[in-house]
Amino acid sequence: MTLEEILGVPTVPSPEELGGDIWDDENRCSYSPDGSKLLDAENFPSTVTVREGCRILCDGVFAFQDYMAEDRKIGEEIPLDERNSFLEKIHLPSTLTHIGSAAFNECGYLESIKLPKSLLYIGEDAFCDCWNLEKVTIPAATRYIGPRAFQGCINLYQIRLGKSVEAIGEDAFDDCESLETILVPHGMLEHFLALIPKSYHEIIEEI
Repeated sequence: MTLEEILGVPTVPSPEELGGDIWDDENRCSYSPDGSKLLDAENFPSTVTVREGCRILCDGVFAFQDYMAEDRKIGEEIPLDERNSFLEKIHLPSTLTHIGSAAFNECGYLESIKLPKSLLYIGEDAFCDCWNLEKVTIPAATRYIGPRAFQGCINLYQIRLGKSVEAIGEDAFDDCESLETILVPHGMLEHFLALIPKSYHEIIEEI
């Protein structure tokens, strides 16, 4: 697939998919009729295993929702330190190609994640405010990292970028105050210097 084709894959459920969704009671989430999209998740389990065959995590599936804030009334403003999804661990399938916008937004208990080799696309705000996330390895096949993808991951100290990354959105690593190292493939330093803001250039290392 070209980068344009990768960007053109919809990460929002269609009415037809929502109308014929398949429910996974154990993991409290629903899939499109053909199993290729994870459409929605209730976020009650702390550990979720996404089914093999799933290619797309739709927008906001594991993101914090206001109903998760304990002892808060509907419509009440929720302090930042209480905006935390229940998700602690996730097992992603080997078939996954797309992580939609804000899919893991404010999953503050998530400390680590293993992204599959098949992954091509990380949407905007995908891991925004995952406060406890410490290290991330972007697979060799990944072509696109969206704007603010890891913004606010205040404990993220290392990110390793794959050789196929063609575009990194604005503020992808903004407010990652613990970030010490951005590792890039050997021989590709110039390529990544052109993609990553100058403020991070001093922590970029070839491996």
